[in-house]
Amino acid sequence: MGAARHKRPSGMPDVTPLLVRLVSQCRALSVEQRTGGVAFRLAGSTGRVDYSITCLLGDPRSPHVLTTAEQAVAAQLCEGRTIAQIASLRGVSANTVKSQVRQIFRKLNVDSRVALVRLLCA
Repeated sequence: MGAARHKRPSGMPDVTPLLVRLVSQCRALSVEQRTGGVAFRLAGSTGRVDYSITCLLGDPRSPHVLTTAEQAVAAQLCEGRTIAQIASLRGVSANTVKSQVRQIFRKLNVDSRVALVRLLCA
């Protein structure tokens, strides 16, 4: 699986070259293992401005990325259940499950059930 690509909203400038330049000039201040990923802090200077960047890299397969309810919904999606079936089993409304599915997709950076299954259930 390749790196995830994000579409830039219309009218928003491409800041990738600036970020590459800033990060390439940084030094690592700290790196620490956290539940579900790694956190690190970088610092640098443009000559006029000192700056620091804190980054959190999470493993999308880590159960700590999702809430307990989202984990349960994701597991049921992996089993092939429909929104209505999941809602009935969990005792919540279909709208609640739809909202949880949107959050799961957002947090795991997927845009379909197929992509979710490939990521979590393969």
